[in-house]
Amino acid sequence: MAKGRVSAQQLKRDPLMEQYVATSVWAKSNSRPILKWLTIAAVVIAVAAIVWMIFSRRSNNAAEVLAEGFRWNEAQVANPIPPNPVGYYATSEDEKHRKAYEAFTKAANDYSSYYGDLARYYAATHQLFFEPEKAEATLKELAQKDSDVGAQARLALAQRYEATGKNEESLAEYQKLKAKPGNVALGQIDYNMARVYEAMGKTKEAVDLYFAVANNKELRSIGLGTNAVSRLTVLAPEKVDQLPPPEPTSPFAGLGGLGGGAPMLGR
Repeated sequence: MAKGRVSAQQLKRDPLMEQYVATSVWAKSNSRPILKWLTIAAVVIAVAAIVWMIFSRRSNNAAEVLAEGFRWNEAQVANPIPPNPVGYYATSEDEKHRKAYEAFTKAANDYSSYYGDLARYYAATHQLFFEPEKAEATLKELAQKDSDVGAQARLALAQRYEATGKNEESLAEYQKLKAKPGNVALGQIDYNMARVYEAMGKTKEAVDLYFAVANNKELRSIGLGTNAVSRLTVLAPEKVDQLPPPEPTSPFAGLGGLGGGAPMLGR
């Protein structure tokens, strides 16, 4: 035998060749089960792809419907509407609130698994302007939820009671909110409670809370702190003198691109 050549007997004993032959024999004898499972795998992959496409499309549709609500939420009111308007316009506040309510309600009903509570909350804040009793019922329900939406709903409910002169009910809601503020700033809650106490003629309680807000160095330079100082000036001017001096203004204040300012809690 020439040097370097492999005999047929040696080739037959090659482990790789033996594995190939064994695999071929097994595949031939099991061709039907293999074809069956390959078909099942292909069907599963196809179904998974279709489900993914459906959920992806539904998610995009849900986001677009919610975005429509926010567009009406931010719509400008003008009558007549200017030519070539940019953005959304309504001819009256009533139209704006109804359009926003309809869009948010559609998002809540059609895509409840995505934005149910959030969309219902925003719908209720607009419904307050034309169906206040129904809106209050929705806010009461949402306020029971241990979530950021629940906290915002309780804040809106307390503000609604405050606006309608139900001071005791308003104060009770603010106190519940203060116990579980969620994403609502405590300074905002204290300021609102002070406002209710003032309306009730409970000046001492109001002054104490106004002073707590004004005394917070993080709030002094924003609208909330400024408003608290203004109320102290009227109700208890001597308390103003007890406040620490305001933080010095940075020489870079007002220059863009050098960092963000404090959040506008007092809007």
